[in-house]
Amino acid sequence: AIERDWILMAPGVVPSLHAACLAYSEPGQGVIIQPPVYPPFFSSIRQCDRTVIENPLILGSDAGEGPGRYRMDLEHLEQCAARADARVLMLCSPHNPVGRVWTEDELREVLAIARKHNLVVLSDEIHCDLTFDDGPRHSMLATLAEPDDAVVTTIAPSKSFNMPGLGLSAVVIPDTERRNALKTVFQTMHMPQCNPFSVAGFEAGYKDGGPWLDELQVYLQGNRDYVVEAVNRRLSGIRVFAPEATYLMWLDCRALGLSDAELKRFFVQEAGVGMNPGISFGEPGSGFMRLNIGCPRSVLTEVLDRIEAALVARS
Repeated sequence: AIERDWILMAPGVVPSLHAACLAYSEPGQGVIIQPPVYPPFFSSIRQCDRTVIENPLILGSDAGEGPGRYRMDLEHLEQCAARADARVLMLCSPHNPVGRVWTEDELREVLAIARKHNLVVLSDEIHCDLTFDDGPRHSMLATLAEPDDAVVTTIAPSKSFNMPGLGLSAVVIPDTERRNALKTVFQTMHMPQCNPFSVAGFEAGYKDGGPWLDELQVYLQGNRDYVVEAVNRRLSGIRVFAPEATYLMWLDCRALGLSDAELKRFFVQEAGVGMNPGISFGEPGSGFMRLNIGCPRSVLTEVLDRIEAALVARS
């Protein structure tokens, strides 16, 4: 159950990342992230003059998993959390860009480490509604937390209902002192938390958008399966594995043997396809590209045709 008083409205999840760095750490102190991860996780820390502490995810056979599945390196996370300067852990759940839905066991381990080392955990759960029927169920971190755990949860209707331009999110913080600390940061920034249109969109999505979201999920799952089959059958040198959540797919292009600059040039200039370079998600993203499948399937068909033609032209 969530109490009304626990909720702060915010101008977006990314501003909330930035505000959390200011509220829960001092200049020079450390914030832990798990790359490859959404680029604003890096920039929000650095722009606040905090120190990025990287706890990279482990991929595939190195993780004792299938070749395209990531897991957390919990032993290394413990080492990061034990650092004298560590104050905050930014958790991406479900994870962008690798598409993992963290299990309850994994999340309980994270909470235990944070509890032991007095970390504030900011859990970015903006993709929580976008999970697939054939994968694990998403668990909100706060539902697994003990009363004294320092958990800050960010959510927004922007991904679920395609309204990021309205600029409104919610931050759920049970602890009064931590809630007031974040509220003070937003007040000092003089940032408007909302406007009449964003409030109306926020309410409409969560109150009436369920049937639309259900239909969207079916379509996205079809897009996901279509891309997995087509990429692995038609695009030599590129592999992709089905994400458990999000409308994002993590293309493994390392077998093409291109540098990150060459990879971007190949897709943009030769294939005519603009995607997010994996290197922008941190060094563990080198050799990958992120594809957005939240679009009509006809667009994905054209994307795959263009990439295939460019690969054939190179061969």
